[in-house]
Amino acid sequence: MSQRLQSIFFFLSAVVLALLFFLPFASFYGDFHTFDLFGYGISSPDKWEQGTSPFKMTFSLPILILTITAMVLSGYLAMGLFRAVKLVQFQKLQKIARVDIIVIVVVIIAYLGYSYFIIPKMAQTVDSTVLDPSFRAGVAFPLVALLLVVAAASGLKKDIRKVRSMDRIR
Repeated sequence: MSQRLQSIFFFLSAVVLALLFFLPFASFYGDFHTFDLFGYGISSPDKWEQGTSPFKMTFSLPILILTITAMVLSGYLAMGLFRAVKLVQFQKLQKIARVDIIVIVVVIIAYLGYSYFIIPKMAQTVDSTVLDPSFRAGVAFPLVALLLVVAAASGLKKDIRKVRSMDRIR
């Protein structure tokens, strides 16, 4: 069985999502301030006077929770495949893989929603003109993670078929 290949795909998916904490998804440039969207939320290299930034930790909490959830699910799937030998275990992992795919799609929608609607609207409270998002290297990470999870889930489906055929032979 090709469990190891799927494990590698799930692990790489978790690593790619973790890179969102280090490389920005998008940047926003205004007349006075610059904002960057990371996996942990909004960051600004500008010096702010105390309490004037419109972006608090609770503002970016949904993105943080979604990114961590997708990472944890991918990591759990990568570890779970090494111990899976029974059909029931594979089916459980397949259900979790489906949930992981849904969570990653929601992560993509959340990042795009924040980039196009929420951040520019909030940034206008402190900066009169904020340009459209300038997407950075991190924009590809959720898409790559989604492709890796979909590829691993299809391999997992093939493994389930193999296990079922082995059970029929016995």
